[in-house]
Amino acid sequence: MTTALPPARQTRRKRRITVAAAADFPPGSRVEVQAGRAVIAVFNVEGEYFALHGRCPHQSAPLSRGRLQGTVICNAATCWETEWAFDGEILVCPGHGMEYHVRSGKAIGYDLQLRTYEVVVEDGHVMLLL
Repeated sequence: MTTALPPARQTRRKRRITVAAAADFPPGSRVEVQAGRAVIAVFNVEGEYFALHGRCPHQSAPLSRGRLQGTVICNAATCWETEWAFDGEILVCPGHGMEYHVRSGKAIGYDLQLRTYEVVVEDGHVMLLL
């Protein structure tokens, strides 16, 4: 008796949206992109690109206008001493100061996470993969 193998799963090619030429998107800069109904904030953090849902879930403040900084942490890993961490990787909402880690989209101090998107550089252009 021969068992048939299931058909190979086809992987859908992700849609690419050009954000900017990499030369025009220096470290510390950010761009807001409209992708259909979604607003996406893309950040260059020391040459690495990160993309997050572009509106704060609290009151829809535009996260592309937020500042990047670090934050103070205090946990078992720091022996419960306060410590400055994630310098330049914490996005502060311009509306009410909520903090998000740009690498993960995770809110600092809250059980909340922004959607993140894959970003690549191809042929000298920063691209979102959706």
